[in-house]
Order: sequence, then C-alpha cells, then structure tokens
Amino acid sequence: MATNHRDSFSSRIHQVLTDAFQAQHLVNPQLLVAFSGGLDSTVLLHILSKLRSEFPLKLSAMHVHHGLSTNADVWANFCEKTCSNLNIPFQLKKVLIDKGSGLGIEAAARNARYQALSAPQADFICLAQHQNDQAETLLLQLARGAGVKGLAGMAQVDLQRKLLRPLLNVSRAELEAYAKQHRLQWIEDESNDDTHFDRNYMRHDVLPALQKRYSAIAQTLSRSAENLADASALLDDLAQLDAGNFAQNQKINLNLFKNLSEARQANLMRWWLAQNQIGMPSAQQLQQLLWQLLHAKLDATVKIKVAESQYIQRYQGSAYLVNECVKSPSINLLWLGEEVINLPNETRLIFTKKMGEGLALQAGFKLRIKYREGGERFRPELGRPSRTLKYVLQASAMPPWQREQLPLIFMDETLVYIPNYGAAAELQAKPNETGCVITWMEK
Repeated sequence: MATNHRDSFSSRIHQVLTDAFQAQHLVNPQLLVAFSGGLDSTVLLHILSKLRSEFPLKLSAMHVHHGLSTNADVWANFCEKTCSNLNIPFQLKKVLIDKGSGLGIEAAARNARYQALSAPQADFICLAQHQNDQAETLLLQLARGAGVKGLAGMAQVDLQRKLLRPLLNVSRAELEAYAKQHRLQWIEDESNDDTHFDRNYMRHDVLPALQKRYSAIAQTLSRSAENLADASALLDDLAQLDAGNFAQNQKINLNLFKNLSEARQANLMRWWLAQNQIGMPSAQQLQQLLWQLLHAKLDATVKIKVAESQYIQRYQGSAYLVNECVKSPSINLLWLGEEVINLPNETRLIFTKKMGEGLALQAGFKLRIKYREGGERFRPELGRPSRTLKYVLQASAMPPWQREQLPLIFMDETLVYIPNYGAAAELQAKPNETGCVITWMEK
C-alpha cells in the first residue's frame, strides 16, 4: 500500500509536468529548480532527477544565497554537493536584501529570490511549494483581508511568470515519507522556527491547532484555494468582456465605464492594472481611485500615482495609464526608410507603407524627425488655412502629456506629418499612390 502511495505521488508530478510541457508545446524543455537545500526542494530535485529518464528535459538548479544566516555558506556548499551527486548543473546566486525597503525581511528576500531565479534562460522555474504551503498562504491572505485573487493562492502552473509548482497537491507528510524512503539529507533553516514571521506563525501555531479538530484541514484549504482560483478566473473573464467594450491597453473610456455596477468597476480596474503589470491597490486605495476618476470636478486635474513612475490621469472623459514624463532631449534624425525608429525618450515611431493613405512618398523627399520648438503651423485640409500646431493638437483631443513628448515629421523646415494624426493636406497620398502612415508608440 505504501508503494502505491509513492507511485501515486510520482504519477501526480509526472502529470503536472506533462500538462505544462504540452500547454507550451515544449520539446526538450529547460527546468530550473529553486534549490534551498531544505526538505521540500531536496525532494523536488531528487524526483525530477529520476524523471529525466521519462522526459527529454534539461535540468539545472540554483541556490539563492541571501546572506541572512551565519549558516548561509554551509547551505550553499551543501546544495552544490547535492547537485554534483545527482549530476545536475548548479548555480549559486548571491543577493543583497534591502532591509530598509519597508517590505519586511520575508517579502524583500522573496522578491530578491524571484528576481535572481528569473534571470537565467529557462522554460520553467520549478518551485517546491506544497499543499501545506498553499493552506498557509490561504490563511495568511484571509488574515490580511485579501480579495478573491489573493485568496486563490498559488497556481500550479503560472505561464505568464514561467513558474511551475509540481508539488502543490502533495502534503508535507508525503514529502517526508519520500525523503526517508530514499535516505535523503537536507538542511534545516533555523529561521523557519521563528514565529515572529507570519508564515511561521501559521505553520507552527495556527495550522496545527486546526489539524487537531480537522485532520484534513491542509487538503481542505488547498481545495478551497483551487475553487477561489476558478472564481478569480471567471472575474478576469468578465473584466475582459467589459474591457472589450471601452478599455484599451492604457486607456479606459470613463463615460461608458461609469455605467457598470460598482463591483464591476472595481473588478475591471483591478484587471486593467494587472494587465499593465501594476501592483494591486488596497480596497481603500481602489475606492479613492475610482471616486476621483468618476466624481472629481470636470475641470479638476486628476493624477494618481499607482507605481514608482506611473500614474493614472483623467482627460476628456478617459482614464490613461501614463509613464512619468522625462524631458526629451532635442533630436534631429533623418529617416532612411526604417520601419521602426527608437527615440531617446524610450518611445518609438513605426512607418507603415499603405496604398492611398498617409504621406505621399515621392522621390527625393528627405524626412526629418524633430520635437516641437514653437511656432510650427500645419494645414489639415485643402482649401482651409494653416493652423498653429497648438490649435491642431488641442482639437485632436490628444492629452497634454502626450503633446509634450510627440515627435514631428518635417521636410526641410516644413511640418508635413503629425504621427497618430495625419499628413499635411497638400502631401496626403492619393488613392493610386503609395503612402506612409506614421504611428507613435509610447512605452
């Protein structure tokens, strides 16, 4: 019976790997194991080394040296020796933990660890988190008042971040049994016993107390996290449906957004921020953000910081995700027919040839790219007088922060094309002419 149990353990991991590889259409995938040297990652590394005979995979391991313990060098040596014995390529990565970051030691160390692991080229980073870890995570998130996404816990396969957790449906007791069967050695991190850390408190005090009454609590909580993950996925689907009506990558039409229920407004805003790699605001911050966007006076300047150098700004009925403006150096670039030109302010111009659209391409034309200097004029339509550039841009409803960064296309000293707007009237491509449409893309 014990053998069947171990076979079941191995087959579950086998299935997780198979599903992940098939989802990504991977052949001979590269797996990087986050190897701390503790029980969990030692078992993971050992079983993956055995599964190499069934999968044509490339396996390597990395130990992240945080330098937080006096035993850190000993652990690093242990990990290197273990990998050598299993014939697994090993990397040691030393990181510095910013203890003054305000995140706390746990979070700062975790961030440094993920950053180090994501640096090498690998199809998946394999983490040894297991069923008990998932239960602890759910309890921690409940204590923090997290929403559905936070309560969903850890995903077994995270394609976006290339994370793979093959042990997530395996209990710690099963890992211990496997380690004893194979006579594995591992290290014990003394900080794991310090209940001043929230996770350790859940692990040593809260979860054991619950297990006395509910023996299968770890499995039950893990299943609840899976159910909440399903609910979170449905909320993302709803947000995506809503976004299809009035949200773009970095813009939301507030005139339509305000017609949603408050719950759907909050859900869409969370999804939109996540799509743009912005950390989740607290419930109070989200409520304040939505209030300012929807209820602040029309002539009020709404500019809300949501990341280190990113803001949400409101302009003419839309909310924009805006990167902090850095004053652009002057430029004077000659266009030599490139499809893409990267500019010093980390934006780019895209040149697309189209029949009957954009700027007529005539022999001998030399186009220069410059920023506005003042006094430029532009004729949008034939038979109409030229206008100041300021007037044209204001009439185009282009937000002011974009106008400040907008590159312009000149022929000699004449403004002939405004990217994202169009060509001067006298130089617009005729239906039978090849034209060039010039698009300006921000970060």
